[in-house]
Amino acid sequence: MSALIIPCYIKSKWDIDCLNRLFDSVQSQTKRFDKVYLIDDASPLKYELRHDFVEQIMLIENGGPAKARNVGIDKALALNIEHLLFTDHDCILDKEWNEQITSFLCRTDFAAVGGMTYAWGKTILDYYHEINGTLAGKWLLPERKELWYMPSLNFGMKKFAAEEFPFDERFPTAAGEDVDLCLRLRSKYKIGFCPTAKLWHDYGYKNSISGFSKFIKLFKKYKSSSATVYEGHTVLMWDSSESIYNGNMT
Repeated sequence: MSALIIPCYIKSKWDIDCLNRLFDSVQSQTKRFDKVYLIDDASPLKYELRHDFVEQIMLIENGGPAKARNVGIDKALALNIEHLLFTDHDCILDKEWNEQITSFLCRTDFAAVGGMTYAWGKTILDYYHEINGTLAGKWLLPERKELWYMPSLNFGMKKFAAEEFPFDERFPTAAGEDVDLCLRLRSKYKIGFCPTAKLWHDYGYKNSISGFSKFIKLFKKYKSSSATVYEGHTVLMWDSSESIYNGNMT
């Protein structure tokens, strides 16, 4: 059994369009999810879902995506679901994403897995994210079969790993909480890399000029989370890891 857990904070029509597009890709999966949880983190904009297979959980107060994911994790664990998968509302899943993620977890000893993330847009800024691997994972060298960490938009865990390692709710925004979880998880288990588990992330750039300020804010947000990550992890293995370069995986 597999569950898909999606935190969301809906504040614009673009967010609603992204959400519907994601669920269209969920509906097209070659292997259906047993449960799909949408955890609304007290969104300021009201909306209605057009997909009836989604269990929507409305939080009263905004607590950040780490807290929202933990709510979904608790729901899935209560049903004894074996594989817990995570993505974001602004992603588009390849039709075989669930099948590839869950089969990888079934046939390997890895406790968790990350897949291959591509940029949805076609601007220069999107191309930079492709080369930089902004939302891709980091390989452990030299074999490149194991991940140091994987962003939570393209991530899956086995039940026992999710029970032991929830997201740290001290992270108030979508930045650093997934790195922290992976580092804690890797203190006991391993995270595998499944290149056939593909999805696309929409950074929301209309064009390279108007999107530049959004581009800068993204990296500022990631930088702001660094202190919290460093507080809990004094040893970081930058010298033994390498970003996944999408250009080598197509």
